Amino acid sequence: MKLSVMDKLLKTEQDRSRKQLLRQLEYVKRNGLPGGLCSDLAEITGVTECLVMSGRHESEVIIKIPFAGSTFTVYLLFYLKEPWMPPEFSFSDTCFMSAITTKELEEQVLVLNNWNCTEEDLVAQLLHQLLQFYKQHQLTKLESDDVLQFEYQSLLNTLKIGDGDIEVIVSNSRSQPSSMLIRLPLSLQDVPPVLVDANPGQTTAMLQIVFQSAEGVFIPKLHLSPRVENLIGGSNLLALPSVPPGTCLVDYVERVLELLEQKVRRCILAFEMRKQFIAQVLCQFGCAVIEYDAKKFSKIILMCEVKDFHFLIFVTLDALFPQQSPKVVLQSLYHNNSKGPFSMEVKDIPFHSHWNSEEMVLRMKEGVMSKVGNFQTTSVRNFS
Repeated sequence: MKLSVMDKLLKTEQDRSRKQLLRQLEYVKRNGLPGGLCSDLAEITGVTECLVMSGRHESEVIIKIPFAGSTFTVYLLFYLKEPWMPPEFSFSDTCFMSAITTKELEEQVLVLNNWNCTEEDLVAQLLHQLLQFYKQHQLTKLESDDVLQFEYQSLLNTLKIGDGDIEVIVSNSRSQPSSMLIRLPLSLQDVPPVLVDANPGQTTAMLQIVFQSAEGVFIPKLHLSPRVENLIGGSNLLALPSVPPGTCLVDYVERVLELLEQKVRRCILAFEMRKQFIAQVLCQFGCAVIEYDAKKFSKIILMCEVKDFHFLIFVTLDALFPQQSPKVVLQSLYHNNSKGPFSMEVKDIPFHSHWNSEEMVLRMKEGVMSKVGNFQTTSVRNFS
């Protein structure tokens, strides 16, 4: 069946609109969605299914935006025959839908008043403004909850953070508890760059709070970005303070922040202690040093000789140093087994975290030398 000229023009216009919409959605995927604490993790679905199907006059796209530890879902319905018209939209929060008016939409979502379908960031602008409108709606609802309002203002004043650092959802019913997501003002500016350069992303520590009752009883959950996790360990390994009845939220958040800052300080101290330890090994062993980690100062290899017996010393310092003693392994240069060169870990070397690096290395040296005779005898007896 042949298409008329008008049908061909209409199909061409729809194809152009479809490709244009795809570019706008790809822009959101590529650049993220600003305006929320975790909005860059927004999930877009329905793009491929709708855009590859020819013959359809509309496209529905679903955007799931993380907000205050929950999800704010936006449903957009684009009419491809009328690309100059804004899409119809609805939201997962039906209370929000029923509460807003057309006038409020025009005042808060300005892009609707000047819809330019050729702009690549058009959908991103729409989603950003809708998200800000939703956030303002939740802050307005906050005024009717005295307990939540007090906690919110106390967090802003005590932590010296802004509205952009806290997201809040005020409960619509008993089945949906109120929640907050708080961006903690954790700084890594004093951390040696080598400890965080492997994860160049954002420095983010989020504390999610779910309120279990109107009296302010809450359950906390910590979320750390890969950059922070790589430095201090994952949030699943970090024991959060308990929440006994009557706990003040602001005091609790301050304790969590202090816990994280303490972890960061320990990482910095451990780095400096490892650096000093390696420097002392270089001083005391001199030419015996074969190689060492000059970035993170986590290991050093020595080649020593005692009574014509040559061997290697592998010294490893983990992230818990100096709370954790160095791991020292001796390796023979002469004797092998099926697994490789014969080696033995040296245990019971005198060590105390309060010693300075000079004494640590001196005691390690004495401990190793006291074990060399037994190591040589064992390697000769079993691997000759």
